[in-house]
Amino acid sequence: MKHDELAIIFDFDNTLIKSNINFPAMKISMARAAKKHGLDFGKEEDIPHRYTAGNIIDQVEEFDRKNDTQLVPELWDLVEKFERLGMENISIDEDVLQMLEYLKKKGISASILTNNAKKPTIEVLERFNISDYFDIVIAREDVKKMKPDKEGLEVIVQKLKLNLDKVIFVGDSWVDGVAAVNAKIRFILFNKKLLDSNKYNIKIWKHVQTMNELVELIDGV
Repeated sequence: MKHDELAIIFDFDNTLIKSNINFPAMKISMARAAKKHGLDFGKEEDIPHRYTAGNIIDQVEEFDRKNDTQLVPELWDLVEKFERLGMENISIDEDVLQMLEYLKKKGISASILTNNAKKPTIEVLERFNISDYFDIVIAREDVKKMKPDKEGLEVIVQKLKLNLDKVIFVGDSWVDGVAAVNAKIRFILFNKKLLDSNKYNIKIWKHVQTMNELVELIDGV
């Protein structure tokens, strides 16, 4: 396969950049806010493992429709506060910058799919001067369903007119893997630990722990 036929879609948090978003605390805060209005998500200690932020939002949207309430905007405000707090001390590894330059030189398309809000994501890309490396950035405002739904991947494929057989999704979480499986896209797990593919019903094409390993892998494709 020619390199200029490849297209790589990246997750954002803890794949391209190192953020400190406290996702468990965020989900518990969302559930607490919902509970005040009569929607109970169960024991707090179970919430971080049982729900994604998207799951919570979906249920709250249904609750709003049935009860003529406006809880969803309140929860999105909570999410954005956690995101901004977690991005105060973000960093990017040198090998990420080297990898992006490698993709650019090889003519390999690079895109981002994130469950984060669009504005802070773009702000981070501009802060590290890497926005020009990406053909498109799809954030949660751009889709109806966030990861693990496949919609975001399909939006990128359609907008860039990509061939599914030549697309690779790189992410660090099970939600990335599930999205990739449902979109029928190869998934590279970027994580120090190997996820339980059976538990999450995902198919891991390759597992890398550094961006240097990713570059070596792409070189061999």
